[in-house]
Amino acid sequence: MIIIMCVINSAHQEVVQILENIPGITWKAKVHDKMNSNIPLNQVYKTKEPQRPKLTSRKFTPVSTKKAPDYWDWVQMNPGCSDFVPNIGQCGASSQVSVMNTFSDFRCFQGKDSERIEYSSQYILNCDTNDRCRNCNECAQPNLVWRFLIDVGTVPQTCMSYQSGITAKTGKCPTSCDDGSQFPTLVKAKELINICTSSQTNEETIKQALIDGPVSTMIIASEDLYYYKSGIYQHVYGKNICWSACEFVGYGEENGVKFWKVKNVWGREWGENGYFRILRGNGSNNGGESNIEFECYQAQV
Repeated sequence: MIIIMCVINSAHQEVVQILENIPGITWKAKVHDKMNSNIPLNQVYKTKEPQRPKLTSRKFTPVSTKKAPDYWDWVQMNPGCSDFVPNIGQCGASSQVSVMNTFSDFRCFQGKDSERIEYSSQYILNCDTNDRCRNCNECAQPNLVWRFLIDVGTVPQTCMSYQSGITAKTGKCPTSCDDGSQFPTLVKAKELINICTSSQTNEETIKQALIDGPVSTMIIASEDLYYYKSGIYQHVYGKNICWSACEFVGYGEENGVKFWKVKNVWGREWGENGYFRILRGNGSNNGGESNIEFECYQAQV
């Protein structure tokens, strides 16, 4: 086992060296502890080509006609609502976990809860009767999770905690909370709003939407993203692995490079305290850098 771990660590270090020597790279890489202990190379380097999901939602209409400000960061401006970084753990459920986190953030921003309440992603993993996202295999479609929230709803995480991150399995849909108490009334979203509607307007539209609160989105996670430590990410190395859900929380510019600030679902040990910055408005890609501007949503709560 020690020999195997040494080989894995050596391979990861070689990738970091490759990334460090790429001219003009705008971000730093590192080997994260979980890459050595929990994620063998044959799991990290899945070569499945991601498929674009279908869109079913209402087009976003900005409330204000004014241009959005040059800088925005909900984590700094309202940490009581937004600075909660989830960790999918051993379950490939980024859409379920990220959307529920965004839902919790947005309800806090809109004053629907007197203080932030984390809502249960385990509920959809166990209780989606249409099997749209009822397992630990990434459903890769946040719009389906939002649709579940609109059609069915969920319970607070204090009622039904996230166990799949530990067990890598889902279970039966329960009729009571973890402690045996009665389920509270299910909390629902009202309507799904499509923020990303055209490649020409995505950047400004996302900025306008962010003024109201965080925005649910997706990224094509490539091999190099797993090594991200800090800086403004651009895909420079390796194959595409899968779609992964995340959340826009802000934007800005550093040394002339525009970026989005994004909350990930890999815990605070990864990236910039659980967040990453990524190139904003990449004109060479209609969906933005790593297609992060291709599919994004807010929901009325």
